[in-house]
Amino acid sequence: MGAIGGTHAVRAARSTSPMVDRARERRVERRMNVHAMTTTRVTALRYDAHPYVESADASVKEYVEVANEPDAVAFATTRNGGKTLCERSGGPAYASCADVAASGGVDFNDGTRALHVGRDVMRGNRAVFIVCLDDDDDGVRAAFEKAAGGSELALRDTKEASYAFDMADAAIVARGAALSAWREKQKFCRQCGTPAPKIVGAGRKVVCGNCRASEYPDLMPCCLALITCGNYILLGRNKRWPQNFYSLIAGFVERSESLEACVAREALEEAMIAVDPKSIEYVRCQPWPFPNQLMIGFRASAAPERLGPLKMPPQPQTHDGELADARWFHVDYLASRLAPDRAFADPRGAEGENEIPFGEIALPGEHALARVLVQDWVEEKMSYRRRRCDDRLVTTVVEGSFFTECALSSGDDEDDDNDSSVFEKAESLHFVMAEVLLAQEGQAPVVLRAAPGDLSKVHQDVVAEIERVGQGARAVAFVRATGRILCARDDDGAQRINVKMLSETSDEGFDARKIVVAMMQKACPFHDFAFVEV
Repeated sequence: MGAIGGTHAVRAARSTSPMVDRARERRVERRMNVHAMTTTRVTALRYDAHPYVESADASVKEYVEVANEPDAVAFATTRNGGKTLCERSGGPAYASCADVAASGGVDFNDGTRALHVGRDVMRGNRAVFIVCLDDDDDGVRAAFEKAAGGSELALRDTKEASYAFDMADAAIVARGAALSAWREKQKFCRQCGTPAPKIVGAGRKVVCGNCRASEYPDLMPCCLALITCGNYILLGRNKRWPQNFYSLIAGFVERSESLEACVAREALEEAMIAVDPKSIEYVRCQPWPFPNQLMIGFRASAAPERLGPLKMPPQPQTHDGELADARWFHVDYLASRLAPDRAFADPRGAEGENEIPFGEIALPGEHALARVLVQDWVEEKMSYRRRRCDDRLVTTVVEGSFFTECALSSGDDEDDDNDSSVFEKAESLHFVMAEVLLAQEGQAPVVLRAAPGDLSKVHQDVVAEIERVGQGARAVAFVRATGRILCARDDDGAQRINVKMLSETSDEGFDARKIVVAMMQKACPFHDFAFVEV
C-alpha cells in the first residue's frame, strides 16, 4: 500500500506497546460503564458520541499516518454535511482510506477534503475519517461502491438516514457531518477578515495566517421545556411542521442568559404561559449536530387557573408567529396515542403519504430528546397513578375516560348541518355526568357513568369509597349533567363538538357547562366546543 496523500511512507500499524493497548482498553471500558450508569430509560440517546468515539490524539500532528493504518476507514458526505453516502441496507457506506486516497484528490492531512472524526471504540478502535464529496468526484464515489461490493450507493439526508443507523454509526456520522458543516463556513478570519484561514488538526481548528487567531467548532445550546400543569403537558406545533405533529416548547439560549431564564422566556414568548421559576429543573441533554446544537431538557410547571372551584391549565396563546398552535394534552390521551399499535411516526421529511388523521398526534421519533422527555413523563404519571390510593378510586369506582375512545362522527356526511336537528341522528352520543371529586391541579374532572335514576345512589357510594381510601381524595361538590354530543366540521375545516344540554344542576360555585367542556377536552384536545340551545 502506497503512502496516503503522497508525503509519508507506509505505516503498517500503530507503534504502541501492549501496556499502552491495555490502558486504552481499560479507559474505553470505564467510559462505557460510566455512560451506562448515567442513562435512564434509553440505553443511550442517539448522536451522543462519548461511548462510541475516542477523540483524536492531540499529539498526532500528521493524520496521514493514522489514515495509513490497515483498518482505517472513511465515510462520505456533501461538503455541508447535509447528505451522507449510504448503502441500500440503510447504513453508511465505509471504504478503506487507502482505496479512497488511491482514487485521487483526497489528502488525509490537509483538512480540505477529509478530517479525522476519531476512533470507533465499538469496532476495534479503528480510525474513522470523513471525506467531502464534490459533484465531479466519480473516482472517490467509485472507491466507496467498490467497498460495498459494487452495489449502487445513494446520497441521503444525514439526519433522516441516521434514524436507520445503529447507535454507533449514528453518533460517528453525525459528529463528522457537524464538523464538515462547520469547516465549510470558514471562508474568512473572524478577527481580521483575511480570506481562507488555514485549516489544521484534520479540520478541528482554523488559524489565520495574518493575525494568528484561532477558531474552533461552535456550539449552540438550545433548551427543551417539558411544561406541565397537573396531569397535562404543553405541546406546540411550528408553522413549518405537518398538521398534528407536536413537540416541546424550545428555543436557543441568548447571550448573558441562564438556561432557566431561557425556559421561562420561551414559554412566555411562544405560548404566553408563565412557569414557576422554582419549578424549573434539569433532566438530561442530547447532542444534536444538525448542524451544531446541544439540546438541554428541562421540566417546569405552570400555575393552574380556576373554573369556579375546578383547577385547569391556563389557556395558551400564540402571538409571535413562530408557533401555529399550542395546547395542553392530558396524560390519558398521550398514553393511548403513544401505545406502539397507535403511535404515528415523525412525518417530517418522510417520503410518500404520511398524513396524520384528525384527532391523532405524532411526536418526534425515539431518536430525539423531546420524545424521551414526553414518554418518560407519561410513564411516570401512569406508574404513580397505579400506586396512589385516590387514583385507585378512578379505576374501581368511577371511569375518568368516558370520551377517550368515543367513535365521534367525522362530520363529513353530506347532510350534516349546524342546527339542532343533527342531534336526532343515531350517531349522536348521550352522556351522563356526576362530578363528586374536585380535581387536583390541572387534572380533568372525574366522571361517573350512570343512568339518571341511579345518580343519587352512585353519589352515596362514591362518597363512602372516598372516605374509605382516605388521603388525597374527598367529596367536595356534586354536579349532574345530561345531554347529547355530535362532532361537526366548520366551514374552515376545524372540528367542533356540538353539545346540547338536557339537564344541568350543581352545587354553588360550579359551572356545569365548563366542567362538561373540561371533561371532553381531556380526551378530545383538537376539538372546539359549542353549546347548541334546545
